[in-house]
Amino acid sequence: MIEVERTIRAARLTDRQALTDLSRRVHAASDAHRRSLGVPAPTAESPRISLSTLIPSWLPLRAPSVHLVAEVHGEIVGSCRAIEEPHRDDWVITELDAADGPMAAEVRYYLLGALVEEGARHEVARFHAACADVRENLELFGQSSFMAYAQEEIWWRPPEPAHGPRSWVRSIISRDGRKRRADEEGELRPAGAPDAWHLFDLWSHATPPAIARLEGYGAADWESVGHEGIVPRSALNPILHFSEIEAWLMPAEQRAGGFAQHGACRSGPHYLRFLVRDGTDGARFLRLVLGRIGGDATAAGILAPVRTYESAGTRAAEAVGFEPIGRVTLLVREVRAQVRQPAMVPATR
Repeated sequence: MIEVERTIRAARLTDRQALTDLSRRVHAASDAHRRSLGVPAPTAESPRISLSTLIPSWLPLRAPSVHLVAEVHGEIVGSCRAIEEPHRDDWVITELDAADGPMAAEVRYYLLGALVEEGARHEVARFHAACADVRENLELFGQSSFMAYAQEEIWWRPPEPAHGPRSWVRSIISRDGRKRRADEEGELRPAGAPDAWHLFDLWSHATPPAIARLEGYGAADWESVGHEGIVPRSALNPILHFSEIEAWLMPAEQRAGGFAQHGACRSGPHYLRFLVRDGTDGARFLRLVLGRIGGDATAAGILAPVRTYESAGTRAAEAVGFEPIGRVTLLVREVRAQVRQPAMVPATR
């Protein structure tokens, strides 16, 4: 166990280089999925390493709610970060790392406990996390009263080579041309606030009732999908930093047959989250989406989280060239009850 030399404190600006070095060491290790959250993502150097490897360059763009470090004998041996979830009193844990050593498990345990205590002071309603599906992670979160409620497969579509030089003007013209053709065909159209109910209906169709009750989305939560990468929840959207968000739906018999949300990143892979209604040609839908998002995304590679219960989405991903690179478990810790509807009260005379 860690004795009096252990210190849990808030990260300082002067810790940045030490934290960057710690993150790189942890996620380059063979047991990274046991000493970090272990959310997988490919890079040019290694096709199956943690997405947290990319955090040092991205995270400063988005201020965390809290960033705690563990220090032993003056050396930083652990790091834990969480960010506030927009529009809710929830925090999302984006990093929980420990340096190699016999006390790695204890370091992570104390950091997670300190984070929960800090959240209580801020009246956080719920904590969310996603981690590699390994015993060490699941036991650690279980000891802190987190509950696993779903799993996601992380799919990867490798970069496609660019076909000759391409100016930004040509790229915009090409994208606009594809958009006009798709609109004329009536197959794919931008999704926005007026489509919120249809998107909520599609999500309710694709999501088991127990998980739908836990995540607690209403139709109003879907109004911002065209410009915010918050809904629907995934293991990746709290970590990635998007320079642009786009969303589309494909109508099917007065309902939404498919929904896709694209997050563009200036560096690193792009993000694609999609839902497909049973009976919809998911492969055709995704091909239309891939045509719409343009060459920058296909040249950078695309990450797509798909819940394991979304069988239509899994089949569509396979059909258009995605491959699975890892599975993560989604967890939640309820801190206080979520009141979403007025309670029934007895009538008074």
